[in-house]
Amino acid sequence: MSPTLLAQSPFRGLGYAVSLGLAQKGAKVYVGCRTQEKAEDAIKSMLVADPGVEGRLYPLQVDLGSVKASRVAGEAVVREEGAEGRLDILICNAAQTGGPYAETEEGISTAIASNHLGHFALTVALLPLLEKTARLPGSDVRVLSVSSAAHTFTPKPVQFKTVQDFRQDCGSKEGGIVIQMTRYGQSKLANILFAKELQRRWTAAGVPAIALSLHPGGIATQGARDFLRWWYVLFGLGFLTPEKAAGNILFLAGGKRVEGGGGVWKGAYVLPGGTLGAPSEEAEDAGLAKDLWELSERVCAEIAEKGRAE
Repeated sequence: MSPTLLAQSPFRGLGYAVSLGLAQKGAKVYVGCRTQEKAEDAIKSMLVADPGVEGRLYPLQVDLGSVKASRVAGEAVVREEGAEGRLDILICNAAQTGGPYAETEEGISTAIASNHLGHFALTVALLPLLEKTARLPGSDVRVLSVSSAAHTFTPKPVQFKTVQDFRQDCGSKEGGIVIQMTRYGQSKLANILFAKELQRRWTAAGVPAIALSLHPGGIATQGARDFLRWWYVLFGLGFLTPEKAAGNILFLAGGKRVEGGGGVWKGAYVLPGGTLGAPSEEAEDAGLAKDLWELSERVCAEIAEKGRAE
C-alpha cells in the first residue's frame, strides 16, 4: 500500500486500530492527533503492539477543531511528501459526540468544527497532492469520510446558507441527549454531503478518484458508550470493538472490490460489512451538498483572513 493520512488516531479507539491495521498492511501512515506528543505516544503504543510496523508511522499534529491548524497540517504533509511524493488515501475520522453547545475561537460550533470544517480545510489543503497522485499510472486514490447512522437526527428543515447554520444549538445551549444527538447528527450529515460533493467535483473534472462516506457501526469506546447507549438500546443494536469496526474501513481503504467496483462506490454511503446503504433524503440532496461546500469555502476563507467567522 502507498502513503496514507489518517485524520485522527487517538491513543485507543477506531483511529488507533485503523492506523495500526494500515501500517501492518505495509502503508506509510501519518498518525494525526491534536498534539505532537499524543501522536508520538500513539505510535509508541503501536510499536509495542507490533514492532514490525517500525518505520511506517509518522506523527502529525492536527487539531481538527481549528480551521487554521487543519490547513497547516495539510500543508505540512504536502511539504513532507515533496515533488515526488504521493497521497493515496485520506481517512477523515474525528468525531466530537455529546456535551453542551460551545463555539471555537474561530466562531464555529465545536461539533461542526471538529466533525466537518476541520476535515474540509485539511482535505482542501491536500487536494493538489491527492489529485496529482490520482493521475499517476496504477494509482487508486480514495477519501473516506466517517459519518454515522445518527445523521438522520439532523434538525429539520436543514440548510447550509450562512455561517449561522454552523452555529446551531438546536434549541438549547445545554440540552438533553436528544438535542445533543441532533447537533451531532447535523455534523454527521455534513460528512456524507461533503463526500458526495467532492465526488461530484472530481467526476466533473475527470479526476480518477473515489470519495465515499460510511457508518462504522456503534463502537465500544467510552465516549460512544456514554453518549449513544440509549440509542443502541432503543433500536436493539450492539457495539463493535474498535478492531472489528476498523475492518470495514481497512476494506474501503484498500479493498480490491472497491477498486474494481466501478462507479458504484463513487459518492457511496457504506454500512458495516461493506454493504452499500441508503442515507437520509437530506444526505442525497445534491443542492444541499453544493451549498455546504460553498459555505465551507466562504467560512474557511473568512477565518484565514480575519481569524474568525463573523
